[in-house]
Amino acid sequence: MKTLHLLPAALCAAATLTPLAAQNRLVLPRSLATTFGQSSSSILGQDSSRTQLIFAQPFAPNTTVNGVGFRRAASTTDSAAFTVDIEIRMSSTTATPGVLSSTFAANVGTDEVVVLPRQMVTVPDMPANRSTGRFAEFRFATPFVFGTNGAPNLNVEVLVYGRSAGATWSTDRIFGGTAGREQLSGQGCGSATNDAVSTTNGSGATYVAGTTVDINLTGATPNSTAVVIPSIDMTEFAPGIPLPYSLANLGGMAGCDVMVNASFGGIGLPTDGVGAATLSLAVPTTLSEVGIAWQWLYLVPPTAVNPLGLETTAVEGTFIGPRVSVPDLQYVWDLFDVNSATGTATTDSCPVTLFLF
Repeated sequence: MKTLHLLPAALCAAATLTPLAAQNRLVLPRSLATTFGQSSSSILGQDSSRTQLIFAQPFAPNTTVNGVGFRRAASTTDSAAFTVDIEIRMSSTTATPGVLSSTFAANVGTDEVVVLPRQMVTVPDMPANRSTGRFAEFRFATPFVFGTNGAPNLNVEVLVYGRSAGATWSTDRIFGGTAGREQLSGQGCGSATNDAVSTTNGSGATYVAGTTVDINLTGATPNSTAVVIPSIDMTEFAPGIPLPYSLANLGGMAGCDVMVNASFGGIGLPTDGVGAATLSLAVPTTLSEVGIAWQWLYLVPPTAVNPLGLETTAVEGTFIGPRVSVPDLQYVWDLFDVNSATGTATTDSCPVTLFLF
């Protein structure tokens, strides 16, 4: 077993290699820009739904928004493309996260624009091995200029009237709580699996500052070598190289994908007689709200099936809490009736949203 002590300064330095948002793209909440959150049935996950997403002062007044995107939650299975009957409206509003009305009309600003008139749109396929930068994007027919009425916050309203048969989707979101969490995503190309287990702090919270997270590998080649890649970025393999990165590019077997940024390099670990290994992460007491993803590579004797001799696992991602939505963003939803006048105002949650400028 090895113990890794990650310093906040080191994490921040690595984060600069992959900006949270390019000039024409912004992901909110920023804490989930490069790591997955938690799944929900909101927005694209139901056949009839009405959803309002409220963002507090998301960008400067007079900013022109040309589209939005929603991310499918992390998964270990592929999702086929489907069509959705959808309409999107936007307005600048005084409605504030944390105190939203359950009446949809009360959260709408005076400058509301139907930015995407009701129409059928294809939601692309979403493979299990995918980047956190991959969203279902909806380009607006009419761009929206934020804040022209002087209101400080943004309302994005999504109305889903129906989906094609067999549609499968779970929306990625932030979900508030004192603890962090772990999330497995993607598919490996070998027999090895990984799993995260966290100790608890004095209040019983897991995956938080001051605790220890064990990343456990099982099913690898016995008495061999495993390599763990610690990372806080599941968007780019390296600057300008999007994830996932196939080891087939290096002569390896197709399907062996690296799914995290490799800026930290790798840490070699010996596997025992049953192919197990553990890396312990001591989370600094000053660290919070940082997604950390782990990718194991392990060395195997070269074979005709895998000439490069490298195999990968799925990604065991951990989010070091607390997880906070309010006061920055919150949503109101009705998952069963697109024509509903009222919905449920969540306590501390909101789908991960991409803005296109």
